[in-house]
Amino acid sequence: MKHLFIVLLVFFSISCFSQIKTISYNSEKLKEIREIYVSLPASYEKNSTKSYPILIVLDGDYLMNPFAGALSYGSYWDDLPEVICIGISQSKNNQRSLDCGLDQVTGMPDGKSVDFFDFISLELIPIIQKEYRTTNFKIIAGHDSTAAFLNFFLYKDLPLFNAYISLSPELPVNMEDVMPDLLASTQQPVFYYLSTADGDEKKMQERIKNFDAKIQTIKNPNLNYKFENFKDASHFSLVLHSIPSALYQIFSIAQPISTQEYDTHIVTLKEGYVNYL
Repeated sequence: MKHLFIVLLVFFSISCFSQIKTISYNSEKLKEIREIYVSLPASYEKNSTKSYPILIVLDGDYLMNPFAGALSYGSYWDDLPEVICIGISQSKNNQRSLDCGLDQVTGMPDGKSVDFFDFISLELIPIIQKEYRTTNFKIIAGHDSTAAFLNFFLYKDLPLFNAYISLSPELPVNMEDVMPDLLASTQQPVFYYLSTADGDEKKMQERIKNFDAKIQTIKNPNLNYKFENFKDASHFSLVLHSIPSALYQIFSIAQPISTQEYDTHIVTLKEGYVNYL
């Protein structure tokens, strides 16, 4: 990591709090300095040959700690793999509204939000991949307006991310009609997690449920989809319910074999044990 800071010393300043580093990054795409939060796995410095998946956390100001905490806890018990977690600050100077601003007619990114999309795909991801030991598996997560915005990465012919965590998305016009078609036609494996709660605004909740109903009809083996509607949860508390559920969905294949799985799926096999593993 040292060589990048030497080359780009003008663009970075670093402060550390706990295990999360805060980097002030001067973005060419955004034409401004943006705070980026970086949480590296516990084994990162100890194991110089290991590479890790990337999780990009929108609304990093308040979502970074819940995601980093869930990943740290899960990896401690070997239930979840270790992940490089990158949070993007969006709390200053109306950044969040500008980052996710959409054309009211088309529902597509417009103006500053196009720059934010390019910042993630053309600037941030390449730097992370250059600076850290990463695998090709990339996840993105967001909440309400950022949860809707992250869907635009699936609009591309070759989506940048492999997994999408959409927590109570504030869907723009046409998105609940466009997204199911995109998920139905994807030619690469995609993990998609969607959630809502009783405490969501009713119109938002209805659109999310309509979105889910359309996705449920998809018969695409490349789509790994999970939807949850939390009872007695607010628009904000659903985040704490959703995060571990989404991570365990995405990384289910990496979990150790449980006693239940052994008893119900392996012991009952007459042959093909190696193929199952």
